[in-house]
Amino acid sequence: MRINKYILSALMISIAAICCNCSRPENLAKGKTEIVFWTGWTGQEMDALQKIIDRFNASQPSIHCRLVTVAGVYQKVRIAFAGGDTPDLMSCIWAEELASYAIRDVLEPLDSYIAQSGRNLAKEYMPGLWRMFHFDGKVYALAMTTNGSVFFYNKDIFQEVGWGADRVPKTLDEFEEINDRCVKYSKDGNLERYGTLPYNVIFWGYVFGGSWYDEAARKVTMNRPENVRALEWMQKISHRYDVRKLRRFEKSFGGWITSANCPFYVGKAAIYHSGEYMTHHLKKYAPQINYGWFAYPSPPGGRANCCLVGGSVFAIPAASKHKAEAWELLNYLTQPEQIKEFCLALHNLPPLIEVAKDPAFTSDPVYRDLAEIMSGENVFGPPPLPIWARCMTELNRAEEYAVYGDGSPQQLLDDVQTRMQKEIDRLLEQKRGK
Repeated sequence: MRINKYILSALMISIAAICCNCSRPENLAKGKTEIVFWTGWTGQEMDALQKIIDRFNASQPSIHCRLVTVAGVYQKVRIAFAGGDTPDLMSCIWAEELASYAIRDVLEPLDSYIAQSGRNLAKEYMPGLWRMFHFDGKVYALAMTTNGSVFFYNKDIFQEVGWGADRVPKTLDEFEEINDRCVKYSKDGNLERYGTLPYNVIFWGYVFGGSWYDEAARKVTMNRPENVRALEWMQKISHRYDVRKLRRFEKSFGGWITSANCPFYVGKAAIYHSGEYMTHHLKKYAPQINYGWFAYPSPPGGRANCCLVGGSVFAIPAASKHKAEAWELLNYLTQPEQIKEFCLALHNLPPLIEVAKDPAFTSDPVYRDLAEIMSGENVFGPPPLPIWARCMTELNRAEEYAVYGDGSPQQLLDDVQTRMQKEIDRLLEQKRGK
């Protein structure tokens, strides 16, 4: 007999949930309220988080937290929301999903808890992250970590091609020039080295001065002129090279930054997009590289020092039976002491401005520079758009058509605009009809 794969998936998740519920500690003190915290972290990250949870439990006379990982079964989160059988706190929600959950009223607004705590989180958190936590004027999430990103570059290659080891491109014209210089072919025409290829039209749209959603008007802005110019530029750069050949060359090494075979480590990519955690991996896998870094260059009228933020966020489900206790835990986890400890363990950037200035982080100049960039105003998380995950899929598809084909950036983004506006209008109408 054939079993429907969705039924089988749900059954496996149910079994996992039962197993998790059976793991309740036998020595849980009577009279304590147990709260359940779901996380997507495993391994070293889970160990670091458990250490903090253990300290929280020891400090609490009436609350005990049980930490459960749902890594690999993130659909469990959606099933839990649908059925109303949720944990009390979860950090297994992606930032791009936050608005889609908030509009469905399955998350608890945090504003009253924050007010009662006396904390000024709007001043504590980096501005881009603080905006990311909001939907419809309310705060629905917080975070313990964040990541910035820059271009890392091989100084020896920059010197070899006559650019200068310590000279970094600050404009798009300069970026294009050094990118061209870094490309190297063998005598028989095979690619031996490349600079980089810009990808992610969502990010470059912001760099060019654009945006993707007007929250006040409830209108998507997929085809703003700045976004179109960004995709036109990406198409131009990609068509300058044989982009398919370059991608095959890039993937032939089979290694990301956690592998010694990463193309940047072996000198096959002169420029590489990554975050602050890159310095940890460079020490481990490629200590021989003489590297530098630079913020993303911007065009005239664009945004300098631009970054995207996202990742997992911490939220309290509306169905939690212990919301006040869950807030006590969330408030504890987002205190400077815990955030510093956790970010150091994960090699991540702290989301709190003052913690990011701590010498434990700024002693690494990449962290120092990214802390300054990430504390600025040109940092963007997912917009408060309930269909943003779908928009990301549509925009990625438009990017592929432009980069790998001859699709008109204007037409491609016009089409995305039409489809996504219809979808958000339909969702908002359903919301009003309830």
